[in-house]
Amino acid sequence: MLNKEITLDQSFIDQVKQNITPHWGELGWVTYKRTYARWLPDKDRTENWDETVKRVVEGNINLDPRLKHSPSDEVISELTNEAKKLFKLVYGLAATPSGRNLWISGTSYQKRNGDSLNNCWFIAIRPQKYGDSHIVPSYLGKSQVAVSMPFSFLFDQLMKGGGVGFSVVKDNIEKIPKVDDKIDLTIVIDKKSKSYDASVKMGATDKDKWSQENKNADDYVYYKLPDTREGWVLANARLIDMHFNQTNPDKKTKLVLDISDIRPYGAKIHGFGGTASGPMPLIEMLFDVNKVINARVGKKLTAVDATDVCNLIGKTVVAGNVRRSAELALGSSTDQDFIKMKQDKDKLYHHRWASNNSVAI
Repeated sequence: MLNKEITLDQSFIDQVKQNITPHWGELGWVTYKRTYARWLPDKDRTENWDETVKRVVEGNINLDPRLKHSPSDEVISELTNEAKKLFKLVYGLAATPSGRNLWISGTSYQKRNGDSLNNCWFIAIRPQKYGDSHIVPSYLGKSQVAVSMPFSFLFDQLMKGGGVGFSVVKDNIEKIPKVDDKIDLTIVIDKKSKSYDASVKMGATDKDKWSQENKNADDYVYYKLPDTREGWVLANARLIDMHFNQTNPDKKTKLVLDISDIRPYGAKIHGFGGTASGPMPLIEMLFDVNKVINARVGKKLTAVDATDVCNLIGKTVVAGNVRRSAELALGSSTDQDFIKMKQDKDKLYHHRWASNNSVAI
């Protein structure tokens, strides 16, 4: 017997519901329904509290590694009893796992992306290898160092719901090479897309019109984003890496990103859950990131520039309904520009609110 799973009987759950009443308080139930009750397509409604607790408890208890290798009856009995005790505690609000765990534990998404259970991550903002990451840009090898890598890591983990701290201390930032090229970014969208009108207002270009005007041109890099989390990350990575000769093998300075396939605002996200933001926040982010890096052609990015890119990513992730996007920027204690960067009120209100900033001492 392999991969035995612990499940809680409905009769047990019904008995608990008869004997225990959750003490929600004034806003507890409303907050739960707004933030943690997942959509159940087969029932055309969101979860009830007992269904959420069942999913979460089973999701956690079945992480026990002993269940993967012919578990004994003693192990199964032990874990079943533990699951029952845990269900009573969480159902009655005497104990609770993290909000991240309430949202994702026990889902098919968690089983595919186990790191979505993690609350916190940390990355140094300096050129790094993608290595064995599940997201590796096609124009790079796993062993090639790229400026985009830490930004891709931050973007990916934020979209999975984890918070990300990032280091922009001088020792890291100084490892980023000077910006070689200014990139001409065009974002195109098909008229058939439900997001067409809103995207054009954000600066996107009609795809048919662009194709006609450039039908004989070959001086650009074209990437059509799939309707996936990875597609958003890879589009941003390509944009960043094209600014640097070592990761721009074709030496082209025009980038065309096709967002036609991205699902529209309000559409259900079946994996992570929640509803889609549409491509509009991504359009704004890509143009803003490009503006930050283009401003440094012939020079090196600063800690403020790197933090701005991370904050622009965080702002975009927040637009994705249930994602919260917690960031912490760690700079050098002697970097006055970094220390004072939130004093720029316009940029603070636009995107610099997206991280708590601290210094390394």
